[in-house]
Amino acid sequence: MCIAAMYPFGYSFKGSGLLVLMVRILDWFYEIFNYFVSLHILGLYICTIYINYGQGDLDFFVNCMIQTIIYLWTITMKLYFRRLRPKLLDEIITIINEKYQPRSALGFSFVTMSGAHRASKLWIKTYVYCCYIGTIFWLVLPIAYRDNSLPLACWYPFDYTQPIVYEVVFFLQAIGQIQVAASFASSSGLHMVLCVLLSGQYDVLFCSLKNVLATSYIQKGTNVADLRQLQTEQSISDAEPNQYAYSHEEETPLEQLLQHPPQDVSSTDFLKAFKRSFRHCIDHHRYIVTVLRKMERFYSPIWFLKIGEVTFLMCLVAFVSTKSTTANSFMRMVSLGQYLLLVLYELFIICYFADVVYQNSQRCGEALWRSPWQRHLREIRSDYLFFMLNARKHFQLTAGKITNLNVDRFRGTITTAFSFLTLLQKMDARG
Repeated sequence: MCIAAMYPFGYSFKGSGLLVLMVRILDWFYEIFNYFVSLHILGLYICTIYINYGQGDLDFFVNCMIQTIIYLWTITMKLYFRRLRPKLLDEIITIINEKYQPRSALGFSFVTMSGAHRASKLWIKTYVYCCYIGTIFWLVLPIAYRDNSLPLACWYPFDYTQPIVYEVVFFLQAIGQIQVAASFASSSGLHMVLCVLLSGQYDVLFCSLKNVLATSYIQKGTNVADLRQLQTEQSISDAEPNQYAYSHEEETPLEQLLQHPPQDVSSTDFLKAFKRSFRHCIDHHRYIVTVLRKMERFYSPIWFLKIGEVTFLMCLVAFVSTKSTTANSFMRMVSLGQYLLLVLYELFIICYFADVVYQNSQRCGEALWRSPWQRHLREIRSDYLFFMLNARKHFQLTAGKITNLNVDRFRGTITTAFSFLTLLQKMDARG
């Protein structure tokens, strides 16, 4: 996000002083320079479309439309992240970093966030590398052709093939392509990482909920016989494997559990210990829902636009790929094919990981049934019913509050895009 000027480089510098002032000034100049690069390329493509409109070269016209949409989206993301919703973005990042639970509560078993951390790092690295490779590949084409061409074919009001001028123009287009890669990777990549981490938090909550009675026993003080009996009853209803999205469950030895002193040595009341343990789970659930609501507020408007952008981009890229008939068509088709795969990849991670969050939000009530609830039904019934009633409200990330983000939305967008592609091909066939 810093490379894309969507987040300030000086975010780690607090307070005042000469160094902080210099960082802020340099950061401001860097942001202005990036806006200039993206805006001037967008303006040149708009001029190119205007000049070539109605000349019959649909292949070139559609290619210009692709780049116009890409740079328009890049500028929109820069403004949205840096200028329109920076406060909400800071709130999301801060609450994720400061208040997440790294480990489930004390019980017969536990999970940690290490699995979710590994998954998020793997996915984000793969996605960022793909974005940069896919967009920077366009910079290789003029070098491969050796024809003094530019990575982005657009109109210039001067002769860009002149010495020094060509190098400057090539440099600006290279910066523009890097900005495209950084903007696309940051906007969708942050959404993906947040979804993976929150799914990991659901894993932690799931484990804490099913061990809530064991946690209560440990907090009030108990003996190994009672714990072993409770563990036997819990294992009967908790035999299903693969209960977690990203976490790996590990067992805690009973002897280790008994080493933890009671939290309230003056009281051995089970109900008080249960209230403390259950309150921790309720607070954790509220924290997850709070972060998801902030994500929904931040991402819902731009994902509504993203669905339309991806639909047109898939349609246009597929059309240009099938129309490439020039001498350099092979390299051009490879480059366009990368764009098409990146667009599909981006839409997939948006929809798939939103679906993963939705699936995990459905399982909180299920976790309580995995505890030996029948042992203390009279004391805990009202708390269990209250929690399950609230947990029934599954959280669904949306695109503009209009359509849900899930795998079905991914399939539907692809179907719509190729319907437009068929229409565009028929228009081209009629001349």
